[in-house]
Amino acid sequence: MFAPFLIGFVVASLLTPLIRSITSRWKISRSLISIVCLLLCYAVIFVIIWFFGSRFINVVQEQATRLPEYYNRFLEPELLKLSDKILASFPDSRQTIEELLNSLESSMQDAIRSVSGMIISLGASWIVGFPGFLIQLIFTIISSFFFTLDYDTVINFVLRQFKPAKQEMLVEIVTSARTVIWKILRVYALLMTITFFELYAGFTLFKIPMAPLLAFCVAIVDILPVLGTGTILIPWGIILLILGNTSLGIGILLLYVLITAVRQFLEPKIIGSQVGLHPIVTLLCIFAGAQLIGVIGIFAFPVIATIIKKMNDEGTIHVIH
Repeated sequence: MFAPFLIGFVVASLLTPLIRSITSRWKISRSLISIVCLLLCYAVIFVIIWFFGSRFINVVQEQATRLPEYYNRFLEPELLKLSDKILASFPDSRQTIEELLNSLESSMQDAIRSVSGMIISLGASWIVGFPGFLIQLIFTIISSFFFTLDYDTVINFVLRQFKPAKQEMLVEIVTSARTVIWKILRVYALLMTITFFELYAGFTLFKIPMAPLLAFCVAIVDILPVLGTGTILIPWGIILLILGNTSLGIGILLLYVLITAVRQFLEPKIIGSQVGLHPIVTLLCIFAGAQLIGVIGIFAFPVIATIIKKMNDEGTIHVIH
């Protein structure tokens, strides 16, 4: 219910240090700088979403409409060849195997149609939900403007609701959280860049068309914890193996193993070095956060652990007595 206002406050909190720096350096009106920074921030966000998001959705939906065609042209003939080999190997159980294979083929056709229809319907469902999204977006933008213009007033009002001893702790928590969030965002941008170059090098080595675009799309999927590169690379590799393209199928699967190994090795070490946690603690926070509250927990738990550690080191709180 209050997500637009929470997001608006987070945007204001992240932009405030930049606004203060510009205001103090060039002695320009804070209101003017706040408006300019917010406009530039939202302009960059909208351009990125429009340029990359719209193209990605168009490519996905276009390929989704052609899934049944791909199945009929490429996958079904190879499955029929595989079925003939299986039947030739077990002539005594021909009827049973034929029924099983026909059932499997029917299930695969239904699955292909279902996936294709689901992806295509996402566009329609997005259009239906667009008015509600637009209302939330408008409130988010408006609230971020008010929070940014009166950030100090809002913060002072909140702080006055606490005792002086608690005010220092609250300020420390907010400051630490803002710093850690920026660091984690930079870390995941770095991990996404590394994954992109790994994919680009692999796709180029395998002579796959449109290597840069495919690498970028898979890297975007990889940064989403629920999905990952396996969502695309594993089915892709298995289908290539079924189609008889053994070398490319094995190459795609090995590329997935390499990317996963690098990601699992680098993620806790880089995040730990940036936020000041031991890699084991970072890995524990990421795993526990994902298990307990999903995607948000992957980002939130390392932030919380870092804040507690920092405040304990500085003597603001004492975790162990």
